[in-house]
Amino acid sequence: MTTVRLAFMRRRVEAIGVGCLLALIAVIVLSGTGATGVGPTLLIGAAIAAAAAVGGPRTFWLREEETGLTVVRLLVPKHYTWSQIGGIAMDFAEEPETSAHQVRLRLRLVDPPGRSCGPFLGELTITDDDRPRGVEPRALAELFALFGRHGLPVDRPEFANAVLSAHALPPLPPPAVPTAPDGPAAAKE
Repeated sequence: MTTVRLAFMRRRVEAIGVGCLLALIAVIVLSGTGATGVGPTLLIGAAIAAAAAVGGPRTFWLREEETGLTVVRLLVPKHYTWSQIGGIAMDFAEEPETSAHQVRLRLRLVDPPGRSCGPFLGELTITDDDRPRGVEPRALAELFALFGRHGLPVDRPEFANAVLSAHALPPLPPPAVPTAPDGPAAAKE
């Protein structure tokens, strides 16, 4: 069984926002109760924000299991069976503020109908022509390799194969080609 740490694809800014919210709540509670003075209260708030910024992104990983995948986000696990997983959805976009090109990865789910994308896996900066920069972390290659081992599709296999190649891993298997049925039913058409 494989565990892929996806912390490299999480934005530290997201964790800082959560940390600041927790710090603000702690400061309000401590100030309201008078349990500490102003200086210690502000130091406690700063410590909470810093702990969330440093620790938050590291609490995000995907674990391969016999029955499926477990996505752990902020220490909360969510299990998806292999029959629920339809692959990896990849959305390519340009960041309006910085003009940087990025790809957002999501776990593609089979059900419920109309919901093609599942939980957010991460976001990466890529080249202007939507290709890997060549310095992607090994964990991204391990993620693509895991999906390849289980025959699960990736929206852009050429992107995944470039990442796999950079880490000397085998490419994704070619997609299964549907075959026409044999026999009398095929002859009637």
